[in-house]
Amino acid sequence: MNMAWAKKWLNDHFNKKDVEGLMKLYAENLVFEDIPLEVKTDKDGLRGFFGGFLDPGAGDHKFLPETYEGDEKGGVVEWTWVATMGENDILGVGKPVKGKQLRVRGNSVFRFDAKGLVIEERDYWCLAQARKQLS
Repeated sequence: MNMAWAKKWLNDHFNKKDVEGLMKLYAENLVFEDIPLEVKTDKDGLRGFFGGFLDPGAGDHKFLPETYEGDEKGGVVEWTWVATMGENDILGVGKPVKGKQLRVRGNSVFRFDAKGLVIEERDYWCLAQARKQLS
């Protein structure tokens, strides 16, 4: 894949809250991990995970693609997450976060199958930094 794919993934689908479009990028045998949040799941679980971020109560979350390094077999997308939080405390801060803003850099590591679908994704970012910004 390439930077055009990364922009499609984030700008055309996630940032537009297009869960169905997002899910079409993932293979049925997907393994997804968000390392900081200690989430490991399959494709059905990923739909719910995305739903937590895209729920109106979570606020407004955008992931801005910065770079892509890799090829059609796998790669890394570096992104910046910018958000204005809603009433849902999706990051476990433990106190009201509505209206607070965060900006966190991170990356997603991908492996693709022969059809170009994601079979593995691991997300890395700093949960402590995010929580500090929301405290």
